[in-house]
Amino acid sequence: MTPIKFTPVKAPLDPAALWAALRTAAAKGNVGWRLVRCRATPGRSLFAALEPGANRRVLLLPLAGARAPGRRRWPRIAGLEPVSIAVSGEPHVGVALKDARFADVFDALTVDLSRRVEAARTPDEALAALLGQLARWQKFLAAAADGLSPERQRGLWGELHCLLERLLPRLGPTAAVAGWKGPARAHQDFQFPGGAIEVKTTTAKQPQSVRITSERQLDGKAWPALFLHVLVLEEHEGAALTLPCVIERLRAKLAVNVAAREVFEDALLAADYLDAHATRYAAIGYAVRKEQWFHVAGDFPRLVEGALPTGIGDVSYALSLAACQNFGTTARRTLKALAVCKLF
Repeated sequence: MTPIKFTPVKAPLDPAALWAALRTAAAKGNVGWRLVRCRATPGRSLFAALEPGANRRVLLLPLAGARAPGRRRWPRIAGLEPVSIAVSGEPHVGVALKDARFADVFDALTVDLSRRVEAARTPDEALAALLGQLARWQKFLAAAADGLSPERQRGLWGELHCLLERLLPRLGPTAAVAGWKGPARAHQDFQFPGGAIEVKTTTAKQPQSVRITSERQLDGKAWPALFLHVLVLEEHEGAALTLPCVIERLRAKLAVNVAAREVFEDALLAADYLDAHATRYAAIGYAVRKEQWFHVAGDFPRLVEGALPTGIGDVSYALSLAACQNFGTTARRTLKALAVCKLF
């Protein structure tokens, strides 16, 4: 193995810089495999490389004694293929970019896999992390081939707006991002030791109700306090804050906190958001026309698991906003009720 002297200058990892360094080395006539450590940190690392002759982008993991499964058991991802080679006598496994149309996906995969591998404590853990994440990407890309639906775009925008405008300034990056559970398909979009917040968005001109998607979404028995945040949005073409714009604003806010930024990037991936699809979401932006906060407690109108008849479950229902007005509160009171200053 002949590593190129190269240190990434940005955090998190900038894949474009990796491939540029490798192309520069190839242009100088270097032959054979040339590997670049993806992250300039000690410990286990994923390596980036250009395949000799073909110049395909490749991600390689030294096995270092770990035993790789047969190629038939590797996850299959469109545009990529598994690789198993020896570099300077040392066995490596990984994936290669087979179809240049998937270059953006490969860049995102590079960032994600490098973080996972770096966190591993043993060669077996590193290999398990590599294979596990490839399997998740396989499912993600199959589900997200066409990007997020308009409804999911709007829902994600609402969660991110709450994170950016309300929670981040009060809680700070680490706690605010850690509490974002919507991408993990939790029953509430934000969960903290002091309580939880469920965010709902609507673009109706005169919204009468919001859709509650399960009998546990407004069940507050697991929390000291539970709040419902309703955002009435107006759609605009191009001029308002688009989904990619709000994500870039959050990334800028999190730039000084690498750990929080990486948790955020993992959550975006779990939410099926991929930067390669950003142009699909750039046409429509949103402006907040009205926002409401409700304290879900006491006789708040809702269906909860413990009150359903035997044999009834997986409930979805429309919640009348007019029926919630007696439970109205404010963002400030919500954060105070969550006791965020003491808990974080």
